Amino acid sequence: MQLRHERTLLAPQDGTARVSCMAWSASGARFAVCTADRVVLLYDEHGERRDKFSTKPLDAKYGRKSYVVKGMAFSPDSTKIAIGQTDNVVYVYRIGEEWGDKKVICNKFIQTEKMSSSCPRLSSQLPSHCDTHLLCVTREVFC
Repeated sequence: MQLRHERTLLAPQDGTARVSCMAWSASGARFAVCTADRVVLLYDEHGERRDKFSTKPLDAKYGRKSYVVKGMAFSPDSTKIAIGQTDNVVYVYRIGEEWGDKKVICNKFIQTEKMSSSCPRLSSQLPSHCDTHLLCVTREVFC
């Protein structure tokens, strides 16, 4: 396999613009990048940034810096994205079919442990907890 650098999507920086996770949609038409400042940047298949939205903490009283995004996965139709966070929650955001559609939380799953990592597998996402349990986000979660 040969890799070739096409372009830089996000300029390298120290601190706040660091990438915490990323995910491709099943169709390859969308690419999501979550930065360390908890903002999800959405790119098209040509690498052009088309949209962005901020993630939300489980409880607003703890503030935006109370969690880190550890994993993301697109729904099979690329209209929703599941986001696993260290504040013990997996949010499902409806991002819409068109660029610029309103981004809203359409589902949330409270967890007993913080998310520690994620492992994409076909149309599922397997975020793992610190206690080594796995949470499998499947097609039914996105419905």
